[in-house]
Amino acid sequence: MELMNIRNNTYWIRGGTNTGLYVFEDNTALMIDVGLGGDRQEKILKILKDNNISVSYIINTHEHEDHIGGNYQIKKEFPNLEIYASKRAKVFIENPDIYLDYLTGGRRSDILVKEVEKYIQKSVTIDHVIKPGDILELKGHKFTIVECSGHTEGGIGVLTDDKVVFLADLMVTENSLKKFDFLFMSDFASQIWSLDNLRNIDFDIAILGHSSGKYSKKETLDIATSNYKALFRMLEFLLNSLNRAKTFDQLIKDFVDKRYLVKNYIAFLEYRNSLNAALAYLLDSDVITYTLNNNMLRYKLRNIDDIKN
Repeated sequence: MELMNIRNNTYWIRGGTNTGLYVFEDNTALMIDVGLGGDRQEKILKILKDNNISVSYIINTHEHEDHIGGNYQIKKEFPNLEIYASKRAKVFIENPDIYLDYLTGGRRSDILVKEVEKYIQKSVTIDHVIKPGDILELKGHKFTIVECSGHTEGGIGVLTDDKVVFLADLMVTENSLKKFDFLFMSDFASQIWSLDNLRNIDFDIAILGHSSGKYSKKETLDIATSNYKALFRMLEFLLNSLNRAKTFDQLIKDFVDKRYLVKNYIAFLEYRNSLNAALAYLLDSDVITYTLNNNMLRYKLRNIDDIKN
């Protein structure tokens, strides 16, 4: 791991999750997504020390542990720093148990708690709530908060005054889609809107949450189009599957069977959330409906006559 310059004051530290760093003239910094807790933060703290950088601010783009897990370690080293997040992310970041309950759809299991505790040592308090459209003025520099909801409902991105935008997990690379053809998301309609809105953001370079590349605006929009198509492949799968009524478990089995996806307890909770987001979109659009027979909840396509009525 190393500190690499992107443009002017904007830097990044590449890793499993990329961390953005904006270094001010007084050698203090804004961090964007610290990443997992544990060894990664020890390496980041060494990089900061070697470059004589102290941290004044953190922006968490969303609540997932691979983006916020190291908050406590950075805050412990720099106790006066201030942390920013969206209103929705604040609830989950300050209360990881609520996030785990949300992911489970009920009370969290010890299996889930023990896994997440590996990466989040302690929760932290969010000092400031921010939302898309806000412009933060920090030490004479402006940072625009951009819409990245979809992957999570309160997802945000950060545009620096160097025209570098950090898009977190709004989208994944084409190579990832070719390998897995899957997007983790919680809100299908918001994901579509956020991808489409990228063309309206004035940036030159984009950094994704999980990619080693730096992308021009044209390249970013091309990746967005690939992600857009992947979302609609998920809808296509559901529409083709629901010619006859199916349970959710039948749908998720069929979906995972067709993809090279990791198969474990936590992964299936995440697959379920994504598939459920697509089902909710189709239900809200009156394209599919549900039946409840013999105590079995099933989904199916609406009849054309039903749609007309």
